[in-house]
Amino acid sequence: FAVASNSHGTVAMGINVSISYLKAVKAGPLFAEAKEVSINPKLATYDIKVIDDGNNLVATFQGMVYRKKEALDI
Repeated sequence: FAVASNSHGTVAMGINVSISYLKAVKAGPLFAEAKEVSINPKLATYDIKVIDDGNNLVATFQGMVYRKKEALDI
């Protein structure tokens, strides 16, 4: 979520998130994919899916950010 929302070169701060845990996970790798659903000069929304190494959906995450005009210091 942080990487996706800050990938445009300006500071983005999370203002609302919702996480649904769908399945218990034991030790092992997890993979997350973020999709930008909507973006405008001040707000952006993202859907994130989290899967385990067996490609099972284990969590979903929706997030909204406030996009500042301040450039990221990379």
